[in-house]
Amino acid sequence: MYYIFNENGDCVASCNYEPDAADLASRNEMAVASEESYDISKIKLVNGAIIEVIKEPTLDELKESKLSEIDIWTERKITGGFVSECSGETVTYDSDRDTQNTVSSDLNTIYLAPEEFAKNFPNGYPMRGYPKSSDVKQIYFLTKDQLLQWNVDLGLHRGICKQNGWEKQEQVKAITDKSELETVILD
Repeated sequence: MYYIFNENGDCVASCNYEPDAADLASRNEMAVASEESYDISKIKLVNGAIIEVIKEPTLDELKESKLSEIDIWTERKITGGFVSECSGETVTYDSDRDTQNTVSSDLNTIYLAPEEFAKNFPNGYPMRGYPKSSDVKQIYFLTKDQLLQWNVDLGLHRGICKQNGWEKQEQVKAITDKSELETVILD
């Protein structure tokens, strides 16, 4: 493989054949042959030798990366479950997107066809959750009012998670030095 370097030693191209020396000279470039395979964006020519360069990310690149981490962290917080006492007990319920969409749709059924809801769920709407201090899910049969409270608790959970994410985003946006990024803790 031939690696082509400009007059600053930056690799600008690579090819499998020997390039035209006159063409390279016309642009103040030079080719170096190597049996080793390199990513051309990560090498430089120094004193005639190819060296791999570790590019230090800029503050803006690091901040962008941290903001992406915060987005993922926030989403995981939202979908990682929430606590509600709507059944009279402290229970951790699922809050993944599918659960959120299903319950939202089913709440419409309660209001649009209450008699059908009552007929299909005479003992209450079945929701699975983890009772406090347990890692085993059990089924809770929620009344209409309990299910509405469940939805309120979910909405509050989502809102708090989003607000926490926004606060962390603002922390990142205010950072002026790379070392400050360590102060943004995602727990």
